[in-house]
Amino acid sequence: MATEKHDQHKDFRSGKFNGFNKEWYDKLRATKPNWTKVSEQRVHPNRGIPIHLKAGQVMRSIIPDGSNIIDVWFFEEGIKDTAGVQYDPVITAGLEGFICRKNSRLWSNLPHCRPMATYIDDNIDPALLPDEHHWPVWHGGHCSPELNQAGYGIIEHASCGTNGLEALFEAGYDFDMAEALSTRHNMCIFQPFAVTDQEMDAGHISPTWHPAPSLLTPGTFVDYYAEMDLLVPISHCPYGDQSKPPHEAEHYPVDIEIWDTGVQPQERPPWHDWRPAFKARLERLKAAGHTGATGRYYSDD
Repeated sequence: MATEKHDQHKDFRSGKFNGFNKEWYDKLRATKPNWTKVSEQRVHPNRGIPIHLKAGQVMRSIIPDGSNIIDVWFFEEGIKDTAGVQYDPVITAGLEGFICRKNSRLWSNLPHCRPMATYIDDNIDPALLPDEHHWPVWHGGHCSPELNQAGYGIIEHASCGTNGLEALFEAGYDFDMAEALSTRHNMCIFQPFAVTDQEMDAGHISPTWHPAPSLLTPGTFVDYYAEMDLLVPISHCPYGDQSKPPHEAEHYPVDIEIWDTGVQPQERPPWHDWRPAFKARLERLKAAGHTGATGRYYSDD
């Protein structure tokens, strides 16, 4: 029987594969005066646009006028199907926490499991948030025509799902693939949320997202550093500043700037390819009819 608590998440977060090198990112931030602006685009209300980021570039999201949420997907540039390299909120939450803050990394799905982008800077004023639990950058999903119909009885209204589909269609994907990729996980920027205990309609208490209106002021920005070449579809959220439902909310544009840092990402050690040994084990066990094998390693039967 176990007598001491073992924190496997702490183990996963440390070491050469997943450990965070804060000194390296502090040096990266110190190079900001030398960064070069490459481009700037505006995400207009109820629309979606694709952003292409090279490894070592920074995507800066900026509120130019009133506060408005954006939903953001992260895919490896050139992704061909829904099993390709993409942001995974479950892996990210386990390694970085449920709410994204400065120095949080966005991790990709299995079997790739590597950082895709890192939240390196912002000028968010915590005094504009309701309490210390809320933060306006978090892992989450997106509204869709189905959710808008279920919640408000509205049909064919803009949604983050369809805005993301538009961004992927503009990036060159056909409608079916754009729709498939737009259903994948995304994250949200400028959308204050906390994780708190709440009573569910079924009667039980469970930790879940707790929203609050966004009071962020013009000029507020969030910087993400690309750890690989990325395709980043961005949706202008119809919920605006989260104070009203989508068909009643006031909408404001959001600006996206791309900056060259001149700093290439750190090299990461490769994962061991376990598939050959595991496949061989499955074939051995099947041939032997050995259904009770309990070996810890793939070479064990």
